Amino acid sequence: MRKIKFILAFMVAAAFLFPSATVKAMNEPKTIQAFEEPYFISYNGNESLAEGKLITYDGKTYIPLLDVSNLLGLTFGSSSENIYLSGSPAISLNKNAHALPKEPIESTNALKVNPAISTYAGIVLENGNNSVPVFSKNAQKKLYPASTTKIMTMLLALENGDLKETVTIGSGVATVPFDSSKAGVKPGDRMTLEQLLYALMLPSGNDAAVAVAEHIGGSVDQFVKMMNNRAKELGAMNTSFTNPHGYHHPNLYTTASDLALIVREAAKNPAFLKITGTPTYTATYKSKEGKTITKTWKNTNKLVQTSTPFYLSSIKAGKTGYTGEARYNLVSIATIGKRQYIIVLLRGEKDQGYKDTKNLVNAIQAKQSKMIDKRTTMNIFPFTNKLYVNDLEMSTNSNLFIKDGQPYIATDSIKELSPIFSSVKVSQSPTLKASFNQDLIPLGQGEAVIQNGRMLVPIRSFSEKANLTLHWDQKNKTVTANSADILIEMKINSKTATVNGKKVELDVPPTILNGRTLLPLRFISESIGATVDWGRARTLYLY
Repeated sequence: MRKIKFILAFMVAAAFLFPSATVKAMNEPKTIQAFEEPYFISYNGNESLAEGKLITYDGKTYIPLLDVSNLLGLTFGSSSENIYLSGSPAISLNKNAHALPKEPIESTNALKVNPAISTYAGIVLENGNNSVPVFSKNAQKKLYPASTTKIMTMLLALENGDLKETVTIGSGVATVPFDSSKAGVKPGDRMTLEQLLYALMLPSGNDAAVAVAEHIGGSVDQFVKMMNNRAKELGAMNTSFTNPHGYHHPNLYTTASDLALIVREAAKNPAFLKITGTPTYTATYKSKEGKTITKTWKNTNKLVQTSTPFYLSSIKAGKTGYTGEARYNLVSIATIGKRQYIIVLLRGEKDQGYKDTKNLVNAIQAKQSKMIDKRTTMNIFPFTNKLYVNDLEMSTNSNLFIKDGQPYIATDSIKELSPIFSSVKVSQSPTLKASFNQDLIPLGQGEAVIQNGRMLVPIRSFSEKANLTLHWDQKNKTVTANSADILIEMKINSKTATVNGKKVELDVPPTILNGRTLLPLRFISESIGATVDWGRARTLYLY
């Protein structure tokens, strides 16, 4: 009856969350590819198979808010598009009403490659799965970014400007160092912001970078502050900008890992991909005197130039960088199969970055062909309203989304809902579990094994659930398990056992592994008339 009430509550919630005249975002679902899988919940030595599914997306894990409310014994409700949880939190783990999952989704076994590259530092991230880099070499070393700095400059322009707005080039463009790469824009020139971004990214114009900074930030100094603030917001904590173009300065530095975070954010904008992936671009604009000027800018990135031997069709966008101190840097956004990858290479020699990028792409393609991608395409709605627990507004709404009318919450936000939890962790890989009469047997990672299709579990974990008394004969290597009416005798590494004096042949023998005595689960359960099951899934640990 209680479960029916919860279901009815969610049906009512869906009606409130999806009215016809609601927030625009509610009518525009975001299509994502994510892992969706069963999961276990573990708390204070007790475990249970959750009712809902665990979703892994963009390196974060989410579970149904209904699972959390059921776990805490809270009542779910909604009105005015907000969500309300109420009641006195008290942990309750139910028995397993469903069969345990047999085929786990390998959601954390991310693709990884390790080809030899000549560039000093590099990293590859797969968009949508940022928990583990696909490739990493010296990714945390502080290095000079050179003109890859312009990626942050363009990101801020896209976030704070309009591509169609007119930009009047300021006087600061005349002050860039004489040996800078330039697009040839002059003070007083008038062009669209979009044209200016082509001037920034294709010929790598330092003059265009200053023009963007003055237009967006009001001054170069103010814009540099914006750059550093945005870097910190993106988690690029080992990055420092001193100018908008990357001309060498000892305090202008980043890491391959940090730069990848900046690139990943920029790559979310279609305009960034379009502009930085364009081989050549012709702009027509007005000079200060009103004269029509036509300029054609060629992309410095040979990976997108079909006329070069380094052209790669999988590279959709990117940015080069060079100074004598930084050496040759290269950033690429690649589409390989159905996946997008961010490739950052720092401090190479001439053309090394192109060769290394090709090697990385080839390695990913080869590895991809051998992997089975179990991600699911799904539509989610960002939750933009409010979540209350006992009338207290939570700050977790940015970590919520709606799928199929049901709210999901990020697992790292669960502890905000109740003081019962001090820490929450999701296992990185599936854990082998067993149940006895629908109760999960608490097993740690690696404590149970499968041999010849049969599960063996630690003797003490099982005996406590089965209320069996154990006796270990060290001399004869014999295990005796008994209750009021059952006596089971087994010998280590022997396939012959006795149940109440009657011989029984085993599929797998008891064994000792890593100092633990393991017994065949099904044999013992059948001997005492119990129901058992086994399965694999990731585990949500609550502390």
